This record gives sequence, structure tokens and C-alpha cells, in this order.
Amino acid sequence: MNEELIHELAIQSGFKKYEKDNGLYSPYIEGEPLNDELQEFAENIIKECVKVCTEGQQEEHVMGLMYSKKIKRHFGVE
Repeated sequence: MNEELIHELAIQSGFKKYEKDNGLYSPYIEGEPLNDELQEFAENIIKECVKVCTEGQQEEHVMGLMYSKKIKRHFGVE
């Protein structure tokens, strides 16, 4: 897993850093609705997956576009 990328996406999504060990604060609380930061984090990961699908050779690009649309539709991401 690309921990640096996941860390970067978490920060972009509004996760907060702990002061002492540079860890990330999780905005998820069990039993509560998803908050904005966690929802944005999930969307950022999905968008990163879509970006990977759409990069590459022309022939691969067409298939990637098809898969990226399926991924977006599956997760309800615009």
C-alpha cells in the first residue's frame, strides 16, 4: 500500500494530525453517520482509482474509461 499517498489524501480530506507521533485523527465514530471528512476521504480514494484507470495507452484508455464510469456509478461519485 502506498502509505504516503493515503496519508496525503487523508490530510486533503480534513483529517487532523496528532501532535506527538504524526498520526492521523480518524473522524469516524462507530454508530454515528459518516462525517464530511470521512466521506471526502473515500471519494478521494475512488477518484485516485479512476485516475489510474484512465491513464495509459489509447486502447487501454478506452477500457479504463469504461471501468472508471462503473467505479463512479458503483460508489455514487461524480
